[in-house]
Amino acid sequence: MKYQASQGIRVAVGAAVIALMASGCGGGSSDSADGGTITLTVTTHVDYGYRDLYKEYEKSHPGIKIKEVLIDDLPKKLVTQLAANRGASDVVGLGDDIIGKFKPSHQRFLNLADYGVDNTSDPWVQWAYDYGTVDGGKYVLGMRTDLGGLGICYRTDLFKQAGLPTDPEKVAALWPTWDKFTETGEKFSAKVKNASFTANTGDVWVGMGNQLKETFFAESDDSFIADKNSALKTDFLTAANMSVKKVSGGYPPFTPEMANALKTGKAATAVCPAWKLDRTKEASGAANAGKWSVAAAPQGGNWGGSYLLVPKQTKHPKEAVALARWLTSSKVQKQLFLSKGYLSSHPSVYNDPQVQAKKDAYFSNAPTGKIFAEAVDTMQPLYRGTKDSDVATAFMNGLLRVEQGKQKPEAAWNQAVSDAKKVAGE
Repeated sequence: MKYQASQGIRVAVGAAVIALMASGCGGGSSDSADGGTITLTVTTHVDYGYRDLYKEYEKSHPGIKIKEVLIDDLPKKLVTQLAANRGASDVVGLGDDIIGKFKPSHQRFLNLADYGVDNTSDPWVQWAYDYGTVDGGKYVLGMRTDLGGLGICYRTDLFKQAGLPTDPEKVAALWPTWDKFTETGEKFSAKVKNASFTANTGDVWVGMGNQLKETFFAESDDSFIADKNSALKTDFLTAANMSVKKVSGGYPPFTPEMANALKTGKAATAVCPAWKLDRTKEASGAANAGKWSVAAAPQGGNWGGSYLLVPKQTKHPKEAVALARWLTSSKVQKQLFLSKGYLSSHPSVYNDPQVQAKKDAYFSNAPTGKIFAEAVDTMQPLYRGTKDSDVATAFMNGLLRVEQGKQKPEAAWNQAVSDAKKVAGE
């Protein structure tokens, strides 16, 4: 459920957050009650799949009306609204790669612990809950929506053409590591000339990074460590070399070019966290149902997921918190997975037999419930710094330069580190 944010939010947002921290605090505004009915506004940067749930909530809460708002540049807009003490919605959704940017100004949001939110009743997976808190867990800033268990979407028709297996378990066995993923791509490319093995290196890089414990910043003190992180460099060079070895098609993430590649069979694989299945279906189209399948990604892991926060500006704090808590409850998250494929952040849900047995007809009846649950069940949590999304852009741009033939991998890494240091203030 996200997530162009994987490509980074511009530095202007980071600067605005610093300005916000220096400004005064105070009450905000929200949609007011009209004729005895309270209108709650929920703003997210992409469709969270909540539309039918809003209707369901309104039916069970006759005095509540819900207004949905989608804003592409929500983080930047939210900074302005918080600084002005007006204009923010009752509930806002922020990606897990963005919420850290707002932790220094957490007092602009309700402490959800004051409204009974904790991790003892209907618990989220502990690391996801913890990342939504500050002040040693005393201040609950946000409630976790979904997880993005990692998988690889692949075209069975193109795999057959390359002489590769198409069963999800046998396909996953081809690539226990990302190096093996590259080797499989080279074998594919030797047999299939009219399609690239994978869509782009950017998505591969994001998937890799989400399997590490630390990437750009140290968990101990939020200091910049990308230049000293050997695992991060290894992953960058592995991804970049997919371009050199012609394994990647160079179709930029979240673009019409990538969507067209998926639809026309110009790319045989794409990194697919759980939330991306719906987007892959939409991009590829109904005519390609049954041509796609899903296998486990090398080494498992998570990419994506969001948090619901309640700005202090709301005039209806109890009602806003109640709505956000309902939307992030295990009951509702189970509904979302079974209907739309968004993986729950509640272990009780992703370990549920009905969820684990879920198969997706569009993806050749691949056992998506089992694949995504296993991807997140044993993963280590990734630490994200307060400027994480800002510096990530430098590395994505580096990979793009390699894909475009403008730089070699080592040179691209060196420039990415230099550019990232400037953003990080080093």
